[in-house]
Amino acid sequence: MFIERLIVRQTSPSEGVVRNIKFNEKGLSLIVDNTISGTEDSGNSVGKTTVIKLIDLCLGAKTVKDIYYDSDTRSENAQIKEYINNSKLQAELILKDAEGNLFSLKRDLYNRGKKYINDVVYTEEEYKHRLKQIIFASSQPLPTFRQLIPKFVRLSNSSEDSMIKYLPQMTRNDDYEAVYSFFFNIMENSLVSERNRLNSQLLDCQRAIAVLEKNKSISSISSLKQKEELIEADLNELVQKRQQFSYMDTYKEELKNKREINVQIDELQKKTQVLAFEVATMEESVEKLEKEKNNIDMSVLEAIYAEAKKYIPELQKSFQDVVEFHNVMIQNRIDFINQQLNNKVCSLNKLNERINELLELKGKITIDILDEGLLDELNSLNLRIETLSVQKGELSQSIRLLEEQERTKEYLIKELQQIDTKLDKESIENKMKVFNQTFSEYCYKLYGEKYVLAYNSNWKREKKFPVTSESLGGNVGTGKKKALIVAFDLAYIKYADVMKIKSPKFVIHDKLENTHINQLKTIFNISKNINGQYILPILRERINEIDEANIKKITVLELSEDDKFFKV
Repeated sequence: MFIERLIVRQTSPSEGVVRNIKFNEKGLSLIVDNTISGTEDSGNSVGKTTVIKLIDLCLGAKTVKDIYYDSDTRSENAQIKEYINNSKLQAELILKDAEGNLFSLKRDLYNRGKKYINDVVYTEEEYKHRLKQIIFASSQPLPTFRQLIPKFVRLSNSSEDSMIKYLPQMTRNDDYEAVYSFFFNIMENSLVSERNRLNSQLLDCQRAIAVLEKNKSISSISSLKQKEELIEADLNELVQKRQQFSYMDTYKEELKNKREINVQIDELQKKTQVLAFEVATMEESVEKLEKEKNNIDMSVLEAIYAEAKKYIPELQKSFQDVVEFHNVMIQNRIDFINQQLNNKVCSLNKLNERINELLELKGKITIDILDEGLLDELNSLNLRIETLSVQKGELSQSIRLLEEQERTKEYLIKELQQIDTKLDKESIENKMKVFNQTFSEYCYKLYGEKYVLAYNSNWKREKKFPVTSESLGGNVGTGKKKALIVAFDLAYIKYADVMKIKSPKFVIHDKLENTHINQLKTIFNISKNINGQYILPILRERINEIDEANIKKITVLELSEDDKFFKV
């Protein structure tokens, strides 16, 4: 699949074409930034990286925000954001297959915009599923389209330093295995999916075993079984001992009733003690109040009365009235306490009656000849048996769960081993050999050192990454890393062509500015002979030493401060 062109349209308030970029059918397509490095306007302020971002959006990238958001400065370009939403911008990527069939991928760039393939609206998931069918000729769920396409459209800064680990940092090795198995046709997609499923289940199983062992402080199933046997022996001993008390079952109910009565009596006696204290206190209060009423301190009352007359000369009440009022207040208090006292006495009498009833009932239970201490021992014995039974049940449950997980683990390992037997290692080696012929050639042309890529079918058991890249030696600098990625991606185009693998016939890279000029020249020369497209945004000053006529021929878009991508 080749990229024919990228069109950006304004759809509101009037329609118009903002950009119409026709890419070269094969070889290099340059997007040249004519700003000068080190100036305020250098970098992506004119929009050279925007071209790649728009292509990526048409290929299913999620967020449109990246068009106007600068991750380096963590700031938004409010002018571009407003322009996109107010003008209702739309990007259209036109793809062309080897037979000349065209596919239109449209993406609305404004808020709540839609996605179209050949003018048919798709949901986000449907859109990516259909793209995988079109570009990779696959309908398998794994690997996903967005796990595959970033190898061909390298945008993020992380991809600069990683040739084979080009996906987000948290991507699992299982996902990478599916990706590279797909790229190099190592095994059928269905087998990869099944392998990933089994590996996922195996991981869950191992985690479950670890949790059980941690929570129960288990070292092994064997140790659990040893504990279970010891508890079982203790239980048998205690049960035998309990059988010796079997004769007490006849009296158990009666003893139980007797004890319950004793408990009730104790509780009632405690209540009677409290009530008796309260009754005595109230009676004492009444007695004191009666004495106070009969022995009034007339001198105190007279003094209070005389003091009141000073402040209230018109006071109409006589001293005798004051005396009578004092006596009435005391009598009211006495009457109130007596009422409460009568209630307390009534309650106390009822409690005593109930105690007497319980004592009479207790007296009817004639089991005094029994040693109640034996019942205590029996109850203690039952409690120990119950405790050990619970412990034994928990141990049995843990053993059962662990054995189930271990059986599941063994089953999953066998299933994975069966899948491994389906791997034709000789065939894998031959496929990698085909790729490495071109890959090592490009690496050597770029900086005089050969690299090879290897697939490790035993990576899971060895706890390694599914694929590795190795050289004959030497340190790899930043420029070399980027050049190595170029060699890898361009070599894959040739590999897919030779192996008849349906995949993108284009590679898009960002940020090759740090690459040495000699390596840039080599990259340009390699790109001339690939059966595919290499799309590259680059600063003008980085290619000034390259033949101007050739640069002009392969340039598909020039941007500057006076001619920014969105022209705003």
